[in-house]
Amino acid sequence: MSNKRSRSEIVTIVTVSHSFTAISDQIATYFVSENSTLYLCDACLTFFASENHLVQHITDCAHLFWVPGNEIYRNKEKKFCVYEIDGRNLQSFLFLRRLGILTRFFLPEKVTLDDVHFFAFYALFEVDDYGFHFVGYFSKEWRKNSACVNTLSCVMVLPPYRAKGYGSFLGELSYELARQDGMVGTPERPLSGSGKLLFRKVWKGEVLRAIHLIDSSKSVVTLNTLCQMTGLIVEDVLVGLEDLGIMFTRNKQSPFIILLEEKKTALNKRRLQPQLLQWVPC
Repeated sequence: MSNKRSRSEIVTIVTVSHSFTAISDQIATYFVSENSTLYLCDACLTFFASENHLVQHITDCAHLFWVPGNEIYRNKEKKFCVYEIDGRNLQSFLFLRRLGILTRFFLPEKVTLDDVHFFAFYALFEVDDYGFHFVGYFSKEWRKNSACVNTLSCVMVLPPYRAKGYGSFLGELSYELARQDGMVGTPERPLSGSGKLLFRKVWKGEVLRAIHLIDSSKSVVTLNTLCQMTGLIVEDVLVGLEDLGIMFTRNKQSPFIILLEEKKTALNKRRLQPQLLQWVPC
C-alpha cells in the first residue's frame, strides 16, 4: 500500500515567528515533505522537515537581507518593502520556483511551476533587525501588446498577515503600476471568492479617490474619465460606483454625482503612498 498522502491534506507551516495551516495538494507534497508539519524560511522560502534544520539554515541564509530583484517601494515607518522580481532572470529562478511551491498550498489552481519567465513578481516583505520576512506577492504577465489588459495574474498573502491590510495594499499597487504604464486593465479572471472581496474593496477606494479629485477640480465626471484616472476598466468602475452607493441626478441645480458624506471617510484608508514608489515601466 502506498505511503503517499491523499490528494489534499491539511498541513502546518512553521516559520521563526508564525505558525499557520495550509492545504497540501499532490504537487506541493512532492516538492517538500511527507510530514504534516513543515518548516519554512520566510526569507528564501525554502522548506525543511525539522525545526533544527531550519534554525541551522537561518544562521547563513543568503536571502536574509537580499532579494533577487529591484526594490521599488519601502515604508520605513511601517517597516515593509516591495521588490520587483523578473521571472526571465536566471538569478531569480530558484527563488521564484520556491515561491510557486509555497503558493500551491493556497492557490493550487492559479500556479504552475515552470512558466515564471512569463511574469513579473512583486514580493512584499516585512523588515526588522533579523532580515526580510515574506508577507505576500502579486504576479503580472509581461505586457506583450496593447490588448493585454491584466493588471494582475495572481495575488497571495500568507495567513498571519491577512488582517494587516497587505492584500489591499498589493491591489492598490497593481493599479498604481498600471497607471504609470498608461494602462487600463483588470485582474485576471476568474477571481477566487477572497479575490472578489479584495478587489471590490480596492475598486471602491480607487473610484472614490478619483471622484474626489474630479470634484475638487470642478471637472465633469464621466466613465471614461474615471477609467483613465483609476486604471480600472468600465465594468470594475461600475462595481465601485455601486458599492459606494453613488447617486446620480439630472437636476441642473445639483451635482451630477451625489456621494454620501459617510462614504468619504474611506479616502483616509488608502494604504499605498505613491510618493514612496520608485519604479519605471519596462
